[in-house]
Amino acid sequence: MMFSLQLLLLMMNQLKASENIITVNDMKKELRFKNGKFRILCFSDSHGIKDFDKRVVRDIDAIVKNTLPDIVLFLGDNVWRDGAENEETLRAFMTAVTKPVTERNIPWAHVFGNHDMERGFLTKDQEKVYESIEGCLSEAGPEDISGTGNWVLEVKSEHSDKTVYNIWGIDSGRGIGEFLDYCGLPRETKTKLSDPLHVSSSYDAVKFDQQMWYWNESLRIEKENGGKVPGVMTMHMAFPEYVLLYKNVQETNFKGVHRESIGSGPVNSGFFATLVQRGDIKTVVVGHDHINDCEGEYMGIRLTYDAGIGYDGYCHGDLRGGRIIDVTEDDPWNVETYMVRSSDYVENYEFLNT
Repeated sequence: MMFSLQLLLLMMNQLKASENIITVNDMKKELRFKNGKFRILCFSDSHGIKDFDKRVVRDIDAIVKNTLPDIVLFLGDNVWRDGAENEETLRAFMTAVTKPVTERNIPWAHVFGNHDMERGFLTKDQEKVYESIEGCLSEAGPEDISGTGNWVLEVKSEHSDKTVYNIWGIDSGRGIGEFLDYCGLPRETKTKLSDPLHVSSSYDAVKFDQQMWYWNESLRIEKENGGKVPGVMTMHMAFPEYVLLYKNVQETNFKGVHRESIGSGPVNSGFFATLVQRGDIKTVVVGHDHINDCEGEYMGIRLTYDAGIGYDGYCHGDLRGGRIIDVTEDDPWNVETYMVRSSDYVENYEFLNT
C-alpha cells in the first residue's frame, strides 16, 4: 500500500514537472518579448552538402550558446550540390545544424537562396521537409504568389497579445530566367547591359506579387494592432540599392567589411521602394555575398549583410559568424544590430578561408 502511494505521488510530481516544461513545439506559433527584450540571430550560406564539414555545427553551437537568441534564422543557400539533391540529404543537414538551436528550446525559420534548388529538388517539396523538422516556424506561404517561403512572424508583447515587432522572410528567387518567366518574356531576352546602372548579374529579384503580399499583410497587421508595426525583412539576395552604400560612405554611414561585389540581379524590381513607401521595415538582412558583412542606412532603412557561416562554400575565417538583431519592447523602431564571429566563441578556432 505504501509502495503504491509513493508510486502515485512520484507519477503526479513527474506529470506536474512535465507541464512546466516549455518545448520548441509548444511555442511553435508564439514569439514574445521576455524582460522587455527580443533577440534574433541570423546565419547565412551554410552550403550544406552530403558529407558536410562538421565545424559548421560546432560554430553554430558556440554562437547560439553564448548569445542565447529568441529565434534563429537561416537566410538561404542552406544546402547546395548533393546536399540539395533529395529529402534525405536535406533532412540530415538541417537536423544537424538546427540541433544546437532546438536543444535549447529556441525556434528557427528559414528562407531559400539561389543554390537551394540547383539539383532540381523543388523548394515547394523542400519546404515540407523543413516544416517537419523540430522547431521550424517558417511556412510555404501563399500558393498564388511567386516563390516559396514568404512569411511573417509576429512577436507579441510580454504582457498582452499585441504585436510589437514583425520578422519577415521573403523568397528572393534563383536566376534571372525565373524573372523572365514571371514577366512572360523569352529566356533569351537580353538583361545584362555593358553599362548598367548597378551591378549586373544573372540573379532573380523579388517579384511584384510578393511585394503586394507583403504590403497587404502589413496593412492587416496595422489594422489589427491600431498602428504600424516595425519589423525586419530577411532575404537571401540583396537588391540593387545596396550598391549605393559603399558608393556613398559618409551619407549612408557605411561600415563593415566589403570584399565582393553586390550580387543583385540586373533588373531592379522596386522592392526597396516598396519598403520605403510602406514605412514599417527599418532593417533588412541579406546573405548571398559570403565575404561581406557591411551595412549602411538609406531612406530610413538600415541595409545589412550577414557574412557566411559555412565551410563547404567560400568563406573567410575572420568574418564567419552570424548577425544579431536586438529589439526592445519599449522602442522597437530602433534596433541594435551587429555581427558575432565564430572566432569570438569557438575555442582554438582556425581562421580558415574556404
